[in-house]
Amino acid sequence: MEYPLEPDKNQLAANLESIRERMDLACSRSGRPSGSVRLVAVTKTHPASTIQALIDLGHRDFGENRVQEIVEKAPLLHGEFTLHMIGSLQTNKVAPALQHVGWIQSIDRERLIAAIESRSTGDKKFKALVEVNTSGEASKSGCLPAECRRLCERTAASGALEFCGLMTIGPLGATEKGIRESFALLRRLGEECRDLAPRCELSMGMSDDFTVAIEEGSTMIRVGTALVGSRC
Repeated sequence: MEYPLEPDKNQLAANLESIRERMDLACSRSGRPSGSVRLVAVTKTHPASTIQALIDLGHRDFGENRVQEIVEKAPLLHGEFTLHMIGSLQTNKVAPALQHVGWIQSIDRERLIAAIESRSTGDKKFKALVEVNTSGEASKSGCLPAECRRLCERTAASGALEFCGLMTIGPLGATEKGIRESFALLRRLGEECRDLAPRCELSMGMSDDFTVAIEEGSTMIRVGTALVGSRC
């Protein structure tokens, strides 16, 4: 894959500061402490140099959608960082993904869990979020809300995974009311799973809706365009 020229580090720093300020304001509006939400920088189609620039700025969490990009970029990075697999993970791509990621945010079926178990070396557990389709859109991956508890229990019982919570993608082109309903549903599902993961992370909210997501209880947002610019 060909990548663009070197990133503008000053612009990245300004974008990062702006997003964190907006996060803090959203936390304040919802009565939550500053710093209680994790920012995952979504760097799909952007070069390793962009990720490295953000690492150099002190950022630590990065989300990628495609295993191929993870495999290409990870060996070029240095410093303290964690890669999150946030895209749909095919069972035949599990092995290379496990070599580089710390989080898998797209657990959406038991077959995927079994594939991870069969390819795990057993030396560590991967932090896992169960992806839920809270909008009912046929184009989206994720388990149905009615299947969420069962899949969470299966994840929590796995020797290869550490169940950490839930993930969803807000409805595309929806009104704020529709977006809030989607996020509120994930929050309720998370409350039902606190016996499996007391912290129960809620990964929801992207560039266009992360402040709403924080107000609805998100503990982890996934921001790409607002931070690193449009896809390259």
